Amino acid sequence: MSTSQETPQPGYASNRSVTRAVRILRALAASGTPMTVTDVAKKIDLARATTFRLLMTLEEEGIVDRQDTLYSLGWDLGRIAQSVDPASGLVPRIKDILEEFANETNETVTFSLRRGLYELDLVLQASPRLLGMTMSEMYGMHWPHHASATGKLLLAELTEDQLRMAVGDQLEALTAATITNYEDLIQELKAVRERGWASTVEELEDGVIAFAAPVRDSVGTFLGAVAIVGPRHRMDNEEKQAEMPGRLMAAAERMQQRMNPPQA
Repeated sequence: MSTSQETPQPGYASNRSVTRAVRILRALAASGTPMTVTDVAKKIDLARATTFRLLMTLEEEGIVDRQDTLYSLGWDLGRIAQSVDPASGLVPRIKDILEEFANETNETVTFSLRRGLYELDLVLQASPRLLGMTMSEMYGMHWPHHASATGKLLLAELTEDQLRMAVGDQLEALTAATITNYEDLIQELKAVRERGWASTVEELEDGVIAFAAPVRDSVGTFLGAVAIVGPRHRMDNEEKQAEMPGRLMAAAERMQQRMNPPQA
């Protein structure tokens, strides 16, 4: 078979059954608890009969497990996933979007991938080409979630019990502006959920402002966060702060479309 036959070309139509099966797996992963056929069908807005047929096929292949009428992710899917680094396939898909946004805004832009329930891993950083406009490399660095814009997005996804587990009994003060009162954090996370983005103004580090927006999969699960980070003397501008959340959310939407092509 020739290379042209094997490689999808522009306008290539995805296989509808495969696309639907992937959405089923995402729905089961997002649930955290086993689901009935009806639950899955409602979650992905698909006919129950079609959902049932796909679940049967996935069960036969070990990709889905069934106990009575309840379905969950399967044993063989877990075996396969052990050999996969999510970042290795994701980063090439969105790298150009981050670089373009960094150059448009003249600020550093990052993407952090969710790992498990409570962790974010910074897997991609793009800085503007202009000399003197870069932030230091942030790969491998981790920050208290309550003091970072990306961390607030993750905390906003958690239940109250999970939130307590994530932040512990005491909120560390990294600067004078860090949120250290639990009830204040609850209100901040409520605002994050309502507006769809998060920000910090010198809460993590003096002189640094950041905005972050969530990136989700096709069933709405929080996959990670795109953030823009810059020094206060450049970011502390009413016009810039007013427009930045909208521009950031538009960039996040582009990433979502790149990661989750339109359904057939």
